Amino acid sequence: MRRITREIVSAFERGQTLKIDNSRTDGTSLWLFDNKIAEWRHGELWITNAGWQSATTKERLNGLRGVSIHQRRGTWYLNDQEWDGSWVSVEHFSSGPRVEDEVDFDMTSEWTGKYSKPLYAVFHTNNADELCGVEQLLSREVIAHRRHETDTKGEWRPNHFIVVLPTDYDRAKRLTDEL
Repeated sequence: MRRITREIVSAFERGQTLKIDNSRTDGTSLWLFDNKIAEWRHGELWITNAGWQSATTKERLNGLRGVSIHQRRGTWYLNDQEWDGSWVSVEHFSSGPRVEDEVDFDMTSEWTGKYSKPLYAVFHTNNADELCGVEQLLSREVIAHRRHETDTKGEWRPNHFIVVLPTDYDRAKRLTDEL
């Protein structure tokens, strides 16, 4: 994800005003080239491509939580459902139950010397706010994942992890190591 997308989306999701190059937000709406592509309506995230199936529009929208857009043969898919780009509520456009609710994750931990770490954790932080970007990346790559928190005594608490299935560990680790 490009820096401009990360910063403008972060401001939008925090309800702050920001303008960077071709993108701007007032904290309620998000614009790209003066086309409104996202807005909060009664606490729900609504998006559109504003008639532009461009790589930049797709990237800005993919930066938003809960949004995963990909393209096949010129057709856009939002959260694995065909989408014509018109205004939709992301919450009501999801593709059913979340994958992490349908599978059992191995939460076996190992001791690192300072804290307990799940064996299949691909990301670790002491700040839970830093997990969102990793979750978005894994969702776009269709890698099942779950947040996990370990609580050890002392200066290393709390520890927040993103855990994946053992079969996805190597691929997910390569992706998150690039962050």
